[in-house]
Amino acid sequence: MDDVFQGFPWQTRQPVKENWAASLWPGQLMPSNEAWSLASRMARPLRDLPAELGLPVPPVFDRCRRILTQADEMAAVALYWQVVTRAHAISTPVAAVSLLKTAIAHNPDIAEPHLVLAQIALTQGDYDTAATHARIGLDILSAWGTAWDKRIAWSGWVAWARVLLQAGRTRTWPENLGGMIALGMVS
Repeated sequence: MDDVFQGFPWQTRQPVKENWAASLWPGQLMPSNEAWSLASRMARPLRDLPAELGLPVPPVFDRCRRILTQADEMAAVALYWQVVTRAHAISTPVAAVSLLKTAIAHNPDIAEPHLVLAQIALTQGDYDTAATHARIGLDILSAWGTAWDKRIAWSGWVAWARVLLQAGRTRTWPENLGGMIALGMVS
């Protein structure tokens, strides 16, 4: 038992800035390669519903005007997945940001890459960019009412988006991995 406390309180701190990839939430399990492209094709006729029906056009896929191709969806998944699993050969924040922005270009209707961009921006001290991406991610989650990345329930992603948005607005972020545990706690 003494071994457990041997280094306390002198444990080595693991700075978030240098360990940014290890702190990316929520871990592994890949999103679908075809669900969103199918949904975009199924939603397309909704844009042509007669106004007298009184049915709102969903805000997703540019109000049902955009078709997401399966190739774009697969590209977005692959790029996002390289970042969250640290599978890209160049695992740096700059490379991750580039991959995530390209994923968003392929599929602008997914929130999770914006939230990972927000977290990376926070680890780099870029609070304005973090708040912007967190807000975009939260808006997309609110429009969908479901998560694209099913590793975490929609409500968990919404909560995480709010934590990221608050951190961007208050310009605070933990400096070590231990501080990540307390995120979202009422202070």
